[in-house]
Amino acid sequence: MDNQYIQFLPHPVIQQIAAGEVIDSPAAVIRELVENALDAGADRITISLNQSLSWIQVADNGKGMDLENLRYCAYPHTTNKICSLADLQHITTLGFRGEALHSLTQVAGLEVMSRPRDQQVGYAITFQQGGEILQERTIALAPGTIVTVWDLFANFPVRRKALPKISQQLKTIQTTIYEIALAHPYLTWQLYHGKRKWLSLAAGKTPRQLLPQILSQFNEQDFQYLCRDLHLQQANTPCHLELVVGLPDRASRGKNDWMKIAINGRCVRLPELEQTIVSGFMGTLPRDRYPICWLHLHTDPSFIDWNRHPTKAEIYLQHLGYWQEQVSQALREVLRLNPTTISETAQNRRVQELLKAGEAQGSYVLSDPLPSSSEKEFSLLSLSAIAQVHNT
Repeated sequence: MDNQYIQFLPHPVIQQIAAGEVIDSPAAVIRELVENALDAGADRITISLNQSLSWIQVADNGKGMDLENLRYCAYPHTTNKICSLADLQHITTLGFRGEALHSLTQVAGLEVMSRPRDQQVGYAITFQQGGEILQERTIALAPGTIVTVWDLFANFPVRRKALPKISQQLKTIQTTIYEIALAHPYLTWQLYHGKRKWLSLAAGKTPRQLLPQILSQFNEQDFQYLCRDLHLQQANTPCHLELVVGLPDRASRGKNDWMKIAINGRCVRLPELEQTIVSGFMGTLPRDRYPICWLHLHTDPSFIDWNRHPTKAEIYLQHLGYWQEQVSQALREVLRLNPTTISETAQNRRVQELLKAGEAQGSYVLSDPLPSSSEKEFSLLSLSAIAQVHNT
């Protein structure tokens, strides 16, 4: 066999690999562009998609970019969000790597239009592959930014063919928007697919106001909200915990798809905290029902390492045991029956549902053998839960 020598990859190959990690679907395009809009201070976002999802436009009312910044925004690793290695330990923005727009130029056509709030005109720049400027012009534009992507994956037929069906892609986009919206409830959303309005969300003060818009079969009263300030040692910034749960007798799911965790504005996967939530709901839900739970932790940026995965969905979190304890306490508080806030009828109904759930999950074992059939009729099936004593 011929000797294989280690070689330096050509720069275009490196760029393609990076683009494939960051932009792998229409949902990833939307996620990256929306996060940029949030970092720019937007509170209104409009997303437009064509039928095939090969054309995507995200418009926001954020602070916008001046011409100088606009010219460089699609170059690789250009950002105004971090400047040094130390900044990586104090990430306070959703984006920071400077990869998104540059990666988009590798897999699609890209135009960025923007106008700062303190300027009278805006500018539009069309970028070619690699972030080089193809065309630049002056335009009339409201303050904010509009990013348009077209021919997504047109030069990558294998990748485009591997994408799921349009319906499944739309579902992924919907989930992405819902997760961002819950983490930033002050946003107003408008989404268009083709020529029809597909989705809209009104701003709310807390995620509790958004959940009934997302899960329309439930009302705001079906959810319990808690926000608790925390005192975490060594934290240089305020920490707090936000929790919204569906009351077990009113709001639950037939599948485990609405137990979500966010940290500092972004949904993440943290199996340890997910297990804490599952344990907290133990004995409160009937068999084959799953909780509706939105947990948002706000902690010191230095306690989080976002630089674990290109999508930032997987992180390293310090003081995990502390957060598990706080989540457990919060769940006990929001799930506690409170006669001062619940009517007697509703309280009785909730007690009945809790007993049914406990009975369905429990097992009753007798230390003595069952009497024979000749004795008085008695079977294990006649045992049932009738009350709960001291939270046991």
